[in-house]
Amino acid sequence: MLNINKKVPMGVIALCAVSLFGLKDTGIFIRDHVQTTYSGNKVYFELGEKAEIVEKAKDGYIVAKGKARVTIPTEKIELTEVTTSIYKVSKNTSIKDKEGQIIRNLFLGEEVVYLALRGESFLVKCSDNVEGEVDKNCLELVSTTTKKIEPKKAIKVVEKKTNVVQVNILSNEEKEIQKVATAKITTSNVEKAKVVVPNVENGKVKIILDSAFDKLGTTYVYGSAGDEGYDCSGLIYAVYKKQMGINLPRSSSEQSEYGIQIERENLQAGDLVFFNTTGGGVSHVGIYIGNGEFIHASSGKGKVVVSNLNEKYYDSHYVNATRVL
Repeated sequence: MLNINKKVPMGVIALCAVSLFGLKDTGIFIRDHVQTTYSGNKVYFELGEKAEIVEKAKDGYIVAKGKARVTIPTEKIELTEVTTSIYKVSKNTSIKDKEGQIIRNLFLGEEVVYLALRGESFLVKCSDNVEGEVDKNCLELVSTTTKKIEPKKAIKVVEKKTNVVQVNILSNEEKEIQKVATAKITTSNVEKAKVVVPNVENGKVKIILDSAFDKLGTTYVYGSAGDEGYDCSGLIYAVYKKQMGINLPRSSSEQSEYGIQIERENLQAGDLVFFNTTGGGVSHVGIYIGNGEFIHASSGKGKVVVSNLNEKYYDSHYVNATRVL
């Protein structure tokens, strides 16, 4: 019987944990993504959100979010950290295919690379590139290594003299150019605008705007709708759902299709305005407040702010507007 009072080295504990559960790779979402689970629930991922990868699937990555496990296409994620676990065969055993048929016998001391957990077996890869399942009780952990990866594309924030924030996805070559460009940028002469909550006659709109302005200055947090802060669609979701009971979708791309489509020249306070900030479709949203201004959770400013639709960046990236009240 194990003596629970006996001190066990932390390294041994870590290795035991690895041998039982494996290690997860991590990445970052380079596009918004919505995934429907088998139960019909939708799981939302925002641009820049951390991806907790459980394992590599045939057509993508199996990613964990809360209790959900969903498969995400590989083109939606850039890896940032990869962990490799090496095991050696400690008992006579064989490697089998997914139907349980023996591919070949393994020899004692042979080393394999851990790929994923399959019940009581590990999915592994041999030195001859054979992949299959092996009884985990016949394997002994040799080593684990974690390698950080510089993504091929990285999310960078560019702040300009107009105090407009632009989120770009840059290649490695573009990042070097961007370093030079951003070194010349200054915002020291930009004064913080005085923000006044506009007067509106529509009672529902007033409730929405009051709620949104209460959150002015709140920290921007990827994937959050109020627990720690807000991302752009999380702010909209929180305001409209909690204040008005309107069950808006969670992502900005889906929100852009909810409600009545409104022409830009017909915008009214309380309407939602949408932007394409990544080149891949709608990726940002705000609440129009009148006089050409809108309130939104800005990733670049790191908080909830008010901006103007006529500013060059937002004007050129404007996509559409909807009315949900």
